[in-house]
This record gives sequence, C-alpha cells and structure tokens, in this order.
Amino acid sequence: MNLYEVTLRDTDSVYLAPTKYRALELVGDYFAAAGNPGVVHSDKLAVRQIDLSAEQILRPERCRGCALNE
Repeated sequence: MNLYEVTLRDTDSVYLAPTKYRALELVGDYFAAAGNPGVVHSDKLAVRQIDLSAEQILRPERCRGCALNE
C-alpha cells in the first residue's frame, strides 16, 4: 500500500492520499473551491511518498526538526 503526504509550504496543512495523483487532485479541488486554483502548479506544495515500513511523524517540514515535547 502506498501513501502520499502533501505539505503546503508556509502553512500547517498536510493532506494524505493513496496515490500521488489523488493527493494533487484533493489539494487542487480544495484550492479551486477557495478561488486559488494555481497553487497546485506552483512551488507552494511538496509531495512525498511515505515509507509505511518505517515509523514517521506526519507533520509539516518546518516542524520536523522540532523536539516532540514542544
């Protein structure tokens, strides 16, 4: 099973989906409804495949270096 994480830069938003296409579709639909359809085609988001065989913390990139008790 695959899982993709979409992180929007400069925000705390994280979206999860089973395929990269579906992840981009979900984010695109969300921003199109909000009146900002160009976000998917910009550098404001990052998509990465999550390795389900390893434990990972799902949180935005800017917080990955933070201590867990903060």
